Amino acid sequence: MFQDIFNWFLILIGIVGIVLLAINFLLVESPKMDENIGNSLDYLEKSNPFECGFDSFRQSTNPVPIPFILIALLFLPFDLEVSSMLPYIVSSYSIGLYGLIFFIIFLLILVVGFAFELNCKAIALFKFVPKTSNKSMTVYL
Repeated sequence: MFQDIFNWFLILIGIVGIVLLAINFLLVESPKMDENIGNSLDYLEKSNPFECGFDSFRQSTNPVPIPFILIALLFLPFDLEVSSMLPYIVSSYSIGLYGLIFFIIFLLILVVGFAFELNCKAIALFKFVPKTSNKSMTVYL
């Protein structure tokens, strides 16, 4: 019974994947090509000259603000730690008291790390300057 349902599920997933791929090929707009060069004119970064060893005349890409990079770098370890909690949640009935103590210690380490980040003011989002004073106020997460 379960094997039949699983087989039909795999067949259905394959059909849905092929249908979505066909829809993608039908609806995608083909890039305009230059007959002389043979590259796509829609992608301007490729047509710009690569200037190595000296300063370029203009900014080639849009700069990414530093707070966004910091948030992304600080998010990665906590995201991995949260995803490593899943095995405990799945097997919480079978691992008993030892697993619960280990999980609580793991959560305490996670909370201490987050408190350390907040204490170091590593998660400064933006500076706010009120109209009535000259002092800026940094807003932390």
